[in-house]
Amino acid sequence: MEENDIVYKPSAQTDSSQHRANPQTDGLQERGKDNPKIYFFIFAILALLATNIYFYVKYKSSSEQQTTILSERIQMETELDRIEVELDRVTNENVDLTESLKAAQNNARTKIEELRAKLTQNELDRTALQKAREEIAKLKGAVSRYTKDIEQLKSENALLISERDRLKANVNTVREKASELESINSMLEHKVEIASALKLSSINVNGIRERKSGSENVESKARRTDKLKIEFSIADNPIAKEAIYDVYIRVIEPNGNLLITENNIFEVDGVEMQYTDKTGIEFLNDGKLYTIEWRGVENFKPGTYTIVLYTNRGTMGKGTIRLT
Repeated sequence: MEENDIVYKPSAQTDSSQHRANPQTDGLQERGKDNPKIYFFIFAILALLATNIYFYVKYKSSSEQQTTILSERIQMETELDRIEVELDRVTNENVDLTESLKAAQNNARTKIEELRAKLTQNELDRTALQKAREEIAKLKGAVSRYTKDIEQLKSENALLISERDRLKANVNTVREKASELESINSMLEHKVEIASALKLSSINVNGIRERKSGSENVESKARRTDKLKIEFSIADNPIAKEAIYDVYIRVIEPNGNLLITENNIFEVDGVEMQYTDKTGIEFLNDGKLYTIEWRGVENFKPGTYTIVLYTNRGTMGKGTIRLT
């Protein structure tokens, strides 16, 4: 090798310095790589919070809407009860109905049943409820017109009675008319008897749990229910006699069987029926709230129980309770 040919050989120190990492630079590079991950996690957390808030607001709105719909449905069911009580009252006060009045009565009762069926559907929305409300308003108008027609018929009957008194001067005519009027009066008495039957204006059934301390709580769980508390009021009925009435209770369990502990029998319109229990109430036509407590089974089953109340003159009304 000649002296002028210079070969450069990097020293070990130089090579090492080129490959030695700069701690400050490496740290910045690592943080730069982590930044997208941090942003991603922040975004994911915010998205999760937004989703939770959305579903919370949606659930709360839905729950409030369902509560409102249930309240309106109960109010409309109560309104139907009042319409039916009024229909029973005016119908049973009359001697006889014309064909048009019979048709009006049948149409009203059919409409009541249709509306009850609609209101028992849990899928009713606001639009369906509004339509049902409009139909109830139309039904009220129809029953109001029916009531006016009945009043007119009563006036006509009053004129007939006046005519009967005037015809007393003629013995033969009086005898014929008296026979006819006796038949009419008999029909009137029968209809008045029917109209004087007690009917429920409201009924509420609750499951009750008894505490060892002696306190009681409303309970919806079947396994925790010790008894049923039935609270009801009776519709205004000036025709009904103020007295003590026997009230017969029929409790039907979820599978459709009548719950009985003994072979208890009562009679309604000549038909014998079994009953679960009975009690006496004093009716004074004052809107009083009555309470009956029934403890008939050791263990209540989950499902819907139906409670039907009767007097010797017919059905007073019914209520239901669902235990889970």
